[in-house]
Amino acid sequence: MQKIATPLLSVIVTVYNTENYITDCLQSVISQSLENYEIIIVDGGYPDSSMDICRKFADKCENITIVKANGKGPGDSRNCGMAAAKGKYITFVDGDDIIDADMYRQLMEEIVQHNLDAVYCTCYRFFDDDTNNRSIRNIKENFCTTKDEIAHNMILPLIASTEKGVEIAGSMCMAVYRHDVIKKNNLSVKPMEEVFSEDNFFNIQFLSCAQRAKAVNKPLYFYRRHMQSVSNRVHDYTVPALRRFAGHTEQICCRLGLDMDEVQKRNRIRFIVTFSAVVKKKIDSLSFRDVKGYLKDTIKDNNIDLSYTRDELSCVELQVKLFWIMMRYRLYMPLYLLVKAYSAFVSR
Repeated sequence: MQKIATPLLSVIVTVYNTENYITDCLQSVISQSLENYEIIIVDGGYPDSSMDICRKFADKCENITIVKANGKGPGDSRNCGMAAAKGKYITFVDGDDIIDADMYRQLMEEIVQHNLDAVYCTCYRFFDDDTNNRSIRNIKENFCTTKDEIAHNMILPLIASTEKGVEIAGSMCMAVYRHDVIKKNNLSVKPMEEVFSEDNFFNIQFLSCAQRAKAVNKPLYFYRRHMQSVSNRVHDYTVPALRRFAGHTEQICCRLGLDMDEVQKRNRIRFIVTFSAVVKKKIDSLSFRDVKGYLKDTIKDNNIDLSYTRDELSCVELQVKLFWIMMRYRLYMPLYLLVKAYSAFVSR
């Protein structure tokens, strides 16, 4: 692949603690059927052999550029990649994932055919190296040609889905964006400490500025799930970050003229789902003796409102519904057993 002065697409690969996976990742990126793209590798600063592997790829491929992040997390790495990008469009890949060989050709065809500001696909999910045992994350097909359609059919579902199943993928890695929309509106990826789910919030920001966008139910990205990934860690800043996410999204949605009761409802659903998932991960690492104290302290220290409406719980999966009700009524033993049973099921 030769150096391209003005590439059509910039593929930003963020690398942090991925020495076991980065070879497969980069091989999938350089093997794309699309022509006219550059690869920007962002060094997240982890002291393993990941960057040694990346430099070997860069030595063989003229169209690979390596840049150094500021060491402030995944959002900072993506911002550093965007600052270096020369493409008319940009996209992202995490260094422990892989992509379909035809991913970017298919997505760029959608963009060109429909004059899109952004296009979203979906993914296969798999655990570590077991690519044969994978599941498809289905999303709702959507083609939005007005700002009002984008607000109702894409932005609201990104806050939280009120339908069973996934309405739109929130990951920045499953999208291609028009670069000048990002530059014109001075968009950047906020740190996790600020909004918890930086991917979702970036997409909400971007789509609030977009004119035309589409979601296609094509699993073109392969998302690797493992215990070392950032999304699998329990953070102390979860609750305040979720509250800031709600505040930021309400400002954006108010500006777009959306029904604020609906926006607040979706933020409440998002809080229930995300807080339940974070607490579940923590409980799974505790003995039953420690669960009661942990839950009491967490709920008290964060001033968590465990009330709910039937409408809110009707929008979440059964496991989340049971989990939230058990927390609400302090049913510690059933809660503990539910978490252990679920963990045993998903690890099989």
